[in-house]
Amino acid sequence: MSAALFEKDAHVLAAHRKSERPPFAGQWLLPMALVREDEAAEDALRRHARDQFGVTLGAEQFVETVYLQDPDDRRQYVTNIFRAPIEGGPLRFNAGGDYDDARWVTAADLDQLWMPPALRDPLARIMTDPDYVSEIDWSQPGEARPLGEHPAPEGPPPDNRAGWDTISAAYQEHRYGDRYGERLMWSWRASEDDLYVLGAVRGKRALVLGCGGGQDVVALARLGATAVGIDQSPAQLAYARRYAGNRRVDNASFVEGDLTDLSRFDDASFDFAISIHALDYVADVERALAEAARVLKPGGVLAVAVKHPFDVHIDGGPPYSMSTPYWSDHSDWTWEFPDGVSARFRAYYRTVSRWVDLLVSAGFDLERMWEPKEDTLPAAAGDTLDNAWMALLPYTLVLKARKR
Repeated sequence: MSAALFEKDAHVLAAHRKSERPPFAGQWLLPMALVREDEAAEDALRRHARDQFGVTLGAEQFVETVYLQDPDDRRQYVTNIFRAPIEGGPLRFNAGGDYDDARWVTAADLDQLWMPPALRDPLARIMTDPDYVSEIDWSQPGEARPLGEHPAPEGPPPDNRAGWDTISAAYQEHRYGDRYGERLMWSWRASEDDLYVLGAVRGKRALVLGCGGGQDVVALARLGATAVGIDQSPAQLAYARRYAGNRRVDNASFVEGDLTDLSRFDDASFDFAISIHALDYVADVERALAEAARVLKPGGVLAVAVKHPFDVHIDGGPPYSMSTPYWSDHSDWTWEFPDGVSARFRAYYRTVSRWVDLLVSAGFDLERMWEPKEDTLPAAAGDTLDNAWMALLPYTLVLKARKR
C-alpha cells in the first residue's frame, strides 16, 4: 500500500475509511491506496489523491515503511508512507469515495482515533520530527503483498552467541546470578514448586538445553537428577562451572555446543530435556527439537519455557497496545546494563499453535501448557517486572511434551 502524508501547520490529514470498504474498514488511517500490478507506489498515491481528494501531487518524498494487519481478515500489508506536497488543489473530500470523514489532527490527537498502533506510533514519531526520513526505501512497484512475501527492512541477524559472551558477567550480576537460591525457575517468578512441571526427577538423567549460567542444572542436581547443561556461550559456561563448583554439586556437568547438534549424546540417553528461555534465541528450532527427541528415551519428557507469544508483541506503558503483529516471527533488540555493557540480539517468536505443531512434528505428544499469572507470585530481590502488565497477560508460556 501507499500512504499520503498531507501536512499543514503541525497537523496531518487523517481519513476514516467507510465500514463497507476493506481493507481496514471503519478505521482511521492516512489516505492509503492499494498498489496495482501495473503501477509504482508513487503512481498509486497520485491516483488515490486525485480520485479521493481532487488534488494533484508534486514530487513525493519517501518517509517510512510500516507493516499493518487488517483486524478483520488478518491480512498483512507493507505500507510505504510518502510526504505528499499538493501542487493542484484545493482538497475536496469525495463523499462517494473510500472515506466518510477526514480531519486535520495533531500528534496529540492520534490517541483519540481508532488507528492501527503499527501506524499510529511511527506517525507520532514522524510528526514530532518533521525532518525524519527513514534511511531505507522499500517502496516497490506491484500490488501490496503479505509480510511473509516482502523483504524485511533489516540487516544480517545479530550474533546471539557473541552477544551472550559480551553480557554474561553483567547479566549474572544484575539480572540473574544467585537471586533465586537453588530453585528451578520457569520464569522470573514461577518456580517448579509453583507449577510442578517435572514431578519426581531423583535418579533420572536430565539435559538442560541452553543452560546459561548453570542455575537450572544445579537446581535439577539438588532435586536428585544427574544433570548436564549445554550452551553455545563459553563465557556463560565458565560462570556455570564456577556456580556449580561453589555449591559443591557433583552430579552436574557442562558442555559447549549448539542446540541443533547434540551428536555428542547417545540416542535415548536422557529421561528429561529442559529448555528455559533459550529456544527463543534459536533460529532452526525444528532441528533443535528433533535432536531433543533423539536423545530422549521413549516416554521421556521435554519441558520448554519461552517468552509468551502474545507478550512479545506488546509495547509501551498503559494503555498497552500491540506493537507488532502476533504472527511476526522475530525481532532484533539491544540488551543494556547499568555498567555500560550492551549487546545486540535476535529473538525468534512462534505462536502457541506453531509450538504445538513443532512439538507434534518432532515426535512429541503435548501433555500440558502453563501460562502462569505472575503478578500473584512473590518477587525476588531486584525484580523489575510490571505487575499491572502481568495482571493483564502472561509473561511466560511453559509446555510439557512426552516423546512418543
